[in-house]
Amino acid sequence: MENQSKYRVVAKAVKHHGDAGEQVYRASYRILDHIGEEIEASTGTHDFKDITSAFNEAFALGHERLRAMGVETLQ
Repeated sequence: MENQSKYRVVAKAVKHHGDAGEQVYRASYRILDHIGEEIEASTGTHDFKDITSAFNEAFALGHERLRAMGVETLQ
């Protein structure tokens, strides 16, 4: 089957409290195979004040990891 070697990134921003008690977001991603099984998950180390920056970072980290793995992504 053609899609067996393809993967996708599911990115999200995880809300938590920073060192000073403020609300911050951290990037988190999962890499799924062609049938939706998780093959890897990771959380970033940098806190963002806005959700959009954390989400964008999660997406970038996930795709960077896919490139490092040398696999194709689902469109």
